[in-house]
Amino acid sequence: MAQVEHPKGALHTGNIADDLARSRGALEVVVVSPARPIHQGPARFVTAAAWDGQIGIWPGHTSLVAALGTGLLRIGAADGSVKRFAIRGGFLKVGGSKITILVDSAVAEAEADAAESKRDLDATLEALRHAKTDEEFRELLDRRLWCESRLKLGGS
Repeated sequence: MAQVEHPKGALHTGNIADDLARSRGALEVVVVSPARPIHQGPARFVTAAAWDGQIGIWPGHTSLVAALGTGLLRIGAADGSVKRFAIRGGFLKVGGSKITILVDSAVAEAEADAAESKRDLDATLEALRHAKTDEEFRELLDRRLWCESRLKLGGS
């Protein structure tokens, strides 16, 4: 059997993910929406709501393109702080140490309005009870997730 080549340092613990998480490498992250730039800067890690689950990116991640869903985007800085955003749709591209995130909609933690999100959630839950088509039901489920993501940012 051929020996598998591991990233430098990965054999210290036998767990590649643990070693990548401890790496000192930096990522360059750019987040943009059709309306405006959202964020740009260095990061230690990124987690995002992908179309079919969560995705986590550490330095040394393989190149990829992923469709985004609705949920939270977290960008971990070298100082230990984490910037959080509610996102809805778009794409994430990893190439080398650069991550480009194109979102359809985004709300930064500082911009989150818990009262507005709660009103939107209540209206969405009521509409879910009376959805007339499967398509309308799917759209309302996504809208519910968008409201819940904004509520998480607002501290509720």
